[in-house]
Amino acid sequence: MITELSLEKKMEEFRSKQALYQGLSFPSIIGFGENGAVIHYRASNETNKPVTDESTLLVDTGSQYLDGSTDVTRTVHFGTPSADQKSAFTRVLIGQIDLAMAFFPYGTYGRAVDILARQALFRNGWNYRHGTGHGIGSYLYIHEGPGRITSGCPAAYEKPLEIGFVLSDGECRN
Repeated sequence: MITELSLEKKMEEFRSKQALYQGLSFPSIIGFGENGAVIHYRASNETNKPVTDESTLLVDTGSQYLDGSTDVTRTVHFGTPSADQKSAFTRVLIGQIDLAMAFFPYGTYGRAVDILARQALFRNGWNYRHGTGHGIGSYLYIHEGPGRITSGCPAAYEKPLEIGFVLSDGECRN
């Protein structure tokens, strides 16, 4: 039986065998079902759920390597997703594509384009209570500025988005 905690351990084992691996860049977030909706959830012996084909699995994990840091988030379903799950997944994907395809003038802050990632969800009365994107530090705190895409959580270090910024999934609760 695969559980949130056993999956977390196995993923770290696999990554630790990769060249240049130095350790985790942050504690892994492995949440099944409703646990996947808890922002910055951390599985424990008390909350550990078995992973089945009955719901979605959120995996948010990263590592430090001698040549850079990673922060990867994936949501998967091993069975047949419900209509709402398919719709939510599709609307988030549409938002990611809309944001990736956006053109905006030099000097634009991430908070001004965050709404592009949320439009498909808004059309269905949905939203997510998390930032959309943040910079990735190398051997620093993985959520690094100065670039970020979020509708809230203003930061003193925030700067306009520039060519060359590398952004990942969200950073702060809205």
